Amino acid sequence: MGLARAKTKEDKIHKHQAIMDSAESLFRQNKTLPTVAIIAKESGQAKGTVYLYFSSKEAIYLSLLIHHYDVWFKQINETVTQHQSLGLMLNAFLKYPLSETVFLNLANLSSPILEPNVDDELRTHYYESFNRQSQQLAQLISQQFPSLNLQQSLSLVSDSHALILGLWQQRKRQPKLHFETSAKAALARLWKGYFSKQ
Repeated sequence: MGLARAKTKEDKIHKHQAIMDSAESLFRQNKTLPTVAIIAKESGQAKGTVYLYFSSKEAIYLSLLIHHYDVWFKQINETVTQHQSLGLMLNAFLKYPLSETVFLNLANLSSPILEPNVDDELRTHYYESFNRQSQQLAQLISQQFPSLNLQQSLSLVSDSHALILGLWQQRKRQPKLHFETSAKAALARLWKGYFSKQ
């Protein structure tokens, strides 16, 4: 039996979160995107109720990915604000992905599967949120490391993100590749390369 119809703002927030939590749990178990019907059943909602909140299963998972990026950027920002240690900063880029592997699995589905199958409003929100947070992080990096200007810091954030996603994708092609070790070494080379140009 589904949950009662949401009448208050709190009820709507609860239903929205229940759908997101159920979708994430299913994705963790199977590493594939379940149907809206399966997500609805898992969350105790009617299928039609899920569609009141999300236009598609891809919209659910892109919304989840936005949440994971929010947490990722927040953790990195906190480290950059508090430390000037290059090692601690590189660890910060990897700490959340290593603890929440669903994050990188979803990120790798973003361009080929999630983004093409959501409405323009959600896709634009995703892009704007990512770009705004990248800009904010770049500003913090350029403040902590004045030898890097804002554009260099922004490129560094973008390159670091791309490098992490690329190495995550390589895991299945190169089974002997240890992601954490490889990612830390590659990030160190990347960042040292930027500083050596100064």
